[in-house]
Amino acid sequence: MSEGPGSNGETFRVAIAGGGVAGAEALLALRHLLGDRVEIELVSGGSEMVHRPLAVAEPFGLGEARTVQLDALAAEQGASFIEDVLVAVDPERRVARLQSGAELGYDALLLAIGAHGVEQLPGALTYDGGPLANSAYGELLGELEAGAVSRVVFASPTGLRWSLPLYELALLTAHHARERGLEGVELVLASEEELPLEMFGERASAALAELLETAGVEFHGSHAPSAVKPEGLGLANGALVEADRVVALPRLEVAPIPGVPQGPSGFIGTDLQMRVEGLDGVYAAGDATWFPLKQGGLAAQQADVAAAAIAATVDPSIPAEPFRPVLRGALFTGAAPLYLRSGVGEGAEASEAGAAPLWWPPAKVAARHLAPYLSGSGDDAALDDVPALQGEDRDESGADHTEAVELALASADADARWQDYAGALRWLDLAEQLNLTLPPEYAEKRQRWIAAGASPIEDSKQGIRSWRTGPAF
Repeated sequence: MSEGPGSNGETFRVAIAGGGVAGAEALLALRHLLGDRVEIELVSGGSEMVHRPLAVAEPFGLGEARTVQLDALAAEQGASFIEDVLVAVDPERRVARLQSGAELGYDALLLAIGAHGVEQLPGALTYDGGPLANSAYGELLGELEAGAVSRVVFASPTGLRWSLPLYELALLTAHHARERGLEGVELVLASEEELPLEMFGERASAALAELLETAGVEFHGSHAPSAVKPEGLGLANGALVEADRVVALPRLEVAPIPGVPQGPSGFIGTDLQMRVEGLDGVYAAGDATWFPLKQGGLAAQQADVAAAAIAATVDPSIPAEPFRPVLRGALFTGAAPLYLRSGVGEGAEASEAGAAPLWWPPAKVAARHLAPYLSGSGDDAALDDVPALQGEDRDESGADHTEAVELALASADADARWQDYAGALRWLDLAEQLNLTLPPEYAEKRQRWIAAGASPIEDSKQGIRSWRTGPAF
């Protein structure tokens, strides 16, 4: 490269391929770090980012997947948006080739292309959080209510390193059955893990085990599910777990990108600053990378690391820290969420769990820039960890959190009685931000209050269509 911040002594050009959490987080992080010293182009196959972690609540009427308008987000950040798909990279020329045939020059390229789900257990209901999967799961709930199905097994197959949505489905199904007085429903979660979500460490795993036991979900650990059989789920040790239906998550694969070194299943190798192995000026973040845990919060952390490494090439005074993953998970339970946090690879001392949020804003995806941005916390806000409380303080904090949610819901009802529907919707936004989901009756009230006197707004600053600010992810 010639002298100056860019390859031609001009403004440094960054191309971000992918409009998921990693791509959006990288866009915000780069603008935060470099301001107008960088020219950013965001490439995505669609103008909307559909955020899947909230989708698991859809079949139960507790929430829905949210969409972010990527073109609006890019415009607000002074970036260009290109609705297209990356299909190849020419690292020698520093050019990304798009599906349309167009070529996009870059000084730095961030691959945030994501991965796609592939059925891993034939015969199981493969749940990927998409509309078809949610429709199929809604039909399964209908079969439970009709008594046509009584025993459901949730299977976490070999190699599936992020199974939290499966635990959410099991707990939400247990809550659904209990709320409707369904008798005879049996729920089992089968995993090769010795303990529930053991990646979060002993303390968090123990809290989840207690939650599963209270909900009546049997945990069958230590042996990997291997095949769906007429009688139920076969395990790797030859045992059989009886089931009327089996629900499983997909395995992930990455589409081939000529010019980019890829390993098994298409995953992209990087160093700890998210630089793609063997390619100068190319970075990767999110589900397409080698890192085995696939989760939105981790994708955002990788995007932040890549953004800092890119920024440091423009301004060496900007520190470029290596990827040190911290797991943060907010588990839907049907009641208050269970917040989990752990350093990856660390001992039980780093494992924390509680009903009160462990980070703020209490987003489903704990992204440093994206979560505060979407919650309306301000341009300079960043996600912060909250110390976990222990003993009586922990119990009191959990009770305070529950009381705050109930107060927000009661305030919404009070405003609605006065026909102040805009105020009522603001209270629902607060309750949903605190609890991540709304009780089904309040989700229905939201729609009635909207119809009665409120109208949706397009918040061009946040690039998201919502009722007021909308909940954080």
